[in-house]
This record gives sequence, C-alpha cells and structure tokens, in this order.
Amino acid sequence: MKKIFYLAAVFSVFIIFSSCNENLDPYGTFKDIYVLNCIVRGDSTFQSATLTHDYTTTSFNPYSNTTDESIKGATIRIWSGNDKVTILRDTTIPRPAGSLYQSPYSVYYSNNFQPDPGLPITIEAILPNGRKLTCSSVVPEDLEINDHENLIPPTGRNYLKYSWISNQKNPVYITRLGIYYFKIENGQKVRHIAVVPQSYTQYNNQWIPVYTKPFSENALAVDMSLVAKTMELISSGDDNKSNYIILGCILEVLSLDPGLSLYYNATARSGDIYSVKLDETDNTNIQGGYGLFGVYNRNYSVGFFTHDYINSFGYIPGLEEGK
Repeated sequence: MKKIFYLAAVFSVFIIFSSCNENLDPYGTFKDIYVLNCIVRGDSTFQSATLTHDYTTTSFNPYSNTTDESIKGATIRIWSGNDKVTILRDTTIPRPAGSLYQSPYSVYYSNNFQPDPGLPITIEAILPNGRKLTCSSVVPEDLEINDHENLIPPTGRNYLKYSWISNQKNPVYITRLGIYYFKIENGQKVRHIAVVPQSYTQYNNQWIPVYTKPFSENALAVDMSLVAKTMELISSGDDNKSNYIILGCILEVLSLDPGLSLYYNATARSGDIYSVKLDETDNTNIQGGYGLFGVYNRNYSVGFFTHDYINSFGYIPGLEEGK
C-alpha cells in the first residue's frame, strides 16, 4: 500500500511539472517603462534629473547588462508657480573607475532655477518618442528658527534646544547638527564636518552613531553629552590635538515635500519589529512612468563654542569667541 501511494505521489509531481513546462516564463512579459528621478533643492539654483528606462537580460543576473540605458535628447522642464520655468540641458559626467558601465553618466541640469517657497512646482519630461512623464508638488515653506543656540555650551542646562515656526501642513523634517573644523594634513588646513548623532552604540570597542530620523515636531533637543562625545571622536587615535581647529556648530533643518515624505515612509521604515523586507518597495509618483520627484527646503542656524570648551579637548579655537 505504501509503495502504491509513493508511486502515485511521484507520478502526480511529474504531471504537474510537465504541464507547467510549456507555459513557464521566468522573465514574464517585458514592459517598456521609463524612469524619471529629480530632487529639487529649494536652497540652490542648481537642479538635476536623470531619465532612463527598464531593460531585460539574457540571464538572471541584472548586472550582466553592460549597456547604459539612459535616455538622451529629451526635453525636461520645471515650473515654479505660474511664471518661473527652466529647461534642463543634457550633459555627461565621467564614471569612476571600476563602474559597471563604461560610458559616462547622462544627466540633465539647470544652474539658474530656484523655486519659490510655498508655491506649486511641476516637472515635465517629453521623450524623443513622444512619451510624456509628469509630476506636481508644493515647495515647502521657509522656516523661522526663533529659538537656537548662539553660544555652546549654554548656560544653566546640559542640552541644546532649537525650535522653529512653519506654515507647512503635515511637515516632515530631517535635521543635521554638524561641528565644522579644520585638520592640519601635510601642512594644509582641510575642512571636515563631524555630525552629532541622536545617540551612540558601543560595538567591538567602537562608537557607532545612530542618526536622527525624519520627524514632524517643530523642535529639537540635543544632549551636551552627545556633543562632547562627538568632539572627542574628532581626534580619535591622534595624540596631537593641536592639529584640530574648531570653527563652529551649524544646525541644518530640511523640510520635505509630500513626495519625499511618502518615499521615506515607504522605503525606510519597516511595519513592525516582526516585519522582514525581502525586496525593495516599488514607490513612484511619476505619471506616465516610474521614478521620484520631490522638493526640499533647507534652513540653518549657526552657533559658536566658547574657547574654554574647545580648549578642554586640547583643540585650537578657529574663530573669535561668539563670532
């Protein structure tokens, strides 16, 4: 009886695989999809975009393709409000050594376009074959940072505090608190930035930074212990502390538009502690194709360290105190 059951099971599996063999296509139906990516900077007049399309290969390894699929000769325009428009020019940029593709990067750019805060913004790409890709958004409002640190460390508390005012609906912010300094390298001053993280984790005798994630609150507090640890790590392993000239501390606040906010939520955050992401999420806001169009605005606040605080680490003050 067991032998008959075993033979029946093997025969069933053979039938299943034989019937599927004729219709099985591991590649599926190829669809010619065009991809437009553009992140507009609200604090700059230089903007760039890339335009490409999907491809198929003769193997299961996507990196076996050695042909650059960038699209040249398209017309890409960006509007801000009703009367400010620019046409992006196409150009090429050399690739680094060892790149998969041997041909240069193909990009589109404009160096004379800065969007107006709070106004609608639209991108339109017309391909050589007549296909059109579009997307619209709203430029984030400028922030008014009304509570910030002029002198560090502050008097009477052990943390830095910042707050700002925004008229943006459902805002999302990314912040970066950076310590700017020079390091003497081969007799020359080389500028560096040490970013103060949200926290540090010690692993294998190393301090691993954990950086701040995007958030919606209009305020930020940074413990001075994190500033001190970052100051220490600037010269980690170097006994010659006088090679380090401390300049100041700058807080950058980036305001994201809805497109960038949704992209972050879809790709960077897992559902819960039990979720495991097996592949990349297909996230697009481009009409007529795939890709991402987004805008961010940057505001900043400058603070200065007291000379006593800089000297306590063995470093050299690079500016007059309070300037």
